[in-house]
Amino acid sequence: MLKDIKLGFKLLKYGYKLKLNVIMLVFFAIFGIASEIFSKGTSIIGGVYFMMSGMFTFQLIMSMDVSELIQSTSLKKKLQIYIPVLASTVINLILFTIFVVERVVLIQMGVADKTQIIYTLFMLDVILLITYLYTSICYKYFVLGFILFMVMFMAAFMALDNSAFMGFADTIAALGLPVIALFGYIAIFAGGALEILIGELLYKKPLSEFAFRGFFRDAK
Repeated sequence: MLKDIKLGFKLLKYGYKLKLNVIMLVFFAIFGIASEIFSKGTSIIGGVYFMMSGMFTFQLIMSMDVSELIQSTSLKKKLQIYIPVLASTVINLILFTIFVVERVVLIQMGVADKTQIIYTLFMLDVILLITYLYTSICYKYFVLGFILFMVMFMAAFMALDNSAFMGFADTIAALGLPVIALFGYIAIFAGGALEILIGELLYKKPLSEFAFRGFFRDAK
């Protein structure tokens, strides 16, 4: 497993349109951090953008599967299922830890409502699971994956946002930051396992040309 993780990070530099993806990654990271600073941890938006870095890692590795050369090697299955999941999960673990530490600092400083700070972390836990489900499907069935993501994201966001006004946020906050953070780590590992499971089930299905757009044309 460790060798696969190392290989995944080594292969990132060979991903399709690396510079563009890095620029987008930096943009989302900066936007996420800025949103966190201005909202003082009371908004979910910053966390969502900040955690998207894992998706870029997954996409860069997956993009190499478009190449006919990769399609003919023994690494094909690993590059399509295991390596992108392992590499992006490591990134997500690091980013989520940074996010949790930031929440601890914000609570210690008392700059915002503690209940809201913990509750937005719980919301991010839920969004993480939805995102893992999306990435497990979208590279084979892009339209279906996108529709499922939007439906689940909007349903979860509206349900959780409305729940805050019905005392649910207080119930979640009462569990404490350590427990909610633990839920997040469980969500990351469960999401990674889900990606691998669905990846195995969909392995023989062709990659979605719509998902990769120009990838197929340029990679050949």
